Amino acid sequence: MADERGARQGDEVLEAIDALTDAVEANSDDEKLLTQRLDELRRERERGVPVTQALADEDNPGTMQVLGRVLSRLMDASGNVRRALARSMRSEGTSIPAIARIFGVTHQRVSNILNRPPAVPAPVLHDVGTPGRGAGQGVSGDGPGAAGPQHIGFSHRPDPLRT
Repeated sequence: MADERGARQGDEVLEAIDALTDAVEANSDDEKLLTQRLDELRRERERGVPVTQALADEDNPGTMQVLGRVLSRLMDASGNVRRALARSMRSEGTSIPAIARIFGVTHQRVSNILNRPPAVPAPVLHDVGTPGRGAGQGVSGDGPGAAGPQHIGFSHRPDPLRT
């Protein structure tokens, strides 16, 4: 598939579709982990454990970090696909109202999509040093200095029970 993708460079629609496919595939693994985290959180809640404690005691990445990654990946990639498709459809002569009907949105939304610059990926947060919680391992799977999105690290994870 890498060879196919190399031949597609310059085609905004194909590049956006490939990026969305990658996001969906990455989310598949995270969604399995999220399901496990939610099952654990449900069990803790049923046992009467306070939510703050249950979330604070999770291994990294926790429920909220995994949920954030899934949503962020999908939102970024789907926005880029919408923009690429709408731009391509306009260049083919499709009217904004027709694009709106196909997308299931208003014509104002299509105008916003067309006029907005491409999204800059949001930083991927990762834990860089919480003892006993996967210290030094990036949540995104990228190590220090890896190419790709900018990473913001946390030197520690504050204890929410002490605040």
